[in-house]
Amino acid sequence: MNWKKGIGIVIAIAIIAFIFYSVVNSNTEEEAITVQTAKVSQETIKETLSTTGIIESTQTQAIFGQGLIQDVPVSVGDAVEEGANLISYSDGTNRTADFNGTVTIVNAKNGQIDLSSQNGEPAVAIADLSDLQVTINLSKSDAALIEEGQVALLMTGDNSFNGTVSHIDPTASTVTSPTSTSMVLKSIVSFDKPPEGLFVGFDIDVDVTTNTADNVLAIPIEALLYDEDNKPYVYVVENEKAINTPIESGIQSATHVEVTDGLTLDDTIILSPDDTISDGTMVTSK
Repeated sequence: MNWKKGIGIVIAIAIIAFIFYSVVNSNTEEEAITVQTAKVSQETIKETLSTTGIIESTQTQAIFGQGLIQDVPVSVGDAVEEGANLISYSDGTNRTADFNGTVTIVNAKNGQIDLSSQNGEPAVAIADLSDLQVTINLSKSDAALIEEGQVALLMTGDNSFNGTVSHIDPTASTVTSPTSTSMVLKSIVSFDKPPEGLFVGFDIDVDVTTNTADNVLAIPIEALLYDEDNKPYVYVVENEKAINTPIESGIQSATHVEVTDGLTLDDTIILSPDDTISDGTMVTSK
């Protein structure tokens, strides 16, 4: 009977061990957190400054006169040629167009006194609506990033146009709004090709490419984290564990960040890690 009892004890121990092993394995699998991952890749990254500009004509002419108006032979919307008469005064003075353009403002009327010089509103104005540009106002920090010759993308609605930074004012100017006054540096972005369907005075979104890094190691921006010392790091997946990995970062676009140190090509990194992830956490990829 003793040997039978011994066999029974061995079998009981084996069963308990099996159950314990199964429970431990089961708990381990349950503790593994499912995460979304990506691979470190090679990308060309473009860093951009996003702002809003105002569509303007490259050429405008505003006439401020004085005296009795004898004749205003033009109306808003008229196409005029260089040298065409825009307004005449009783003293025989005629003011003519400096270029081919379109009449955009008429505040003068026959037989009235021209008060445009006093009230600051032009008697007549024209603009070249066939040649447009965009003016942007740069803050002190943004101005340090912009240089003439940088490429730009101009966007409104579903339409986009290529452009180039063609001018930067040498000094800042004051811009006053109903709520504040600020100093800005005005810059002009020219269209590479004449655009269609745009109207002077409307705003337009502008993305200026301020820096480019070609074929560099990069990660999706949603993988990037910062520690309490504001140092960048990511979680790399190694042997089904999340490993806290400090990195050195470079420039970044709207979607990717350049990695200059800390990672290698095809490393697997966790995207959008939340507070459930820490160094050593068991993870499984989707």
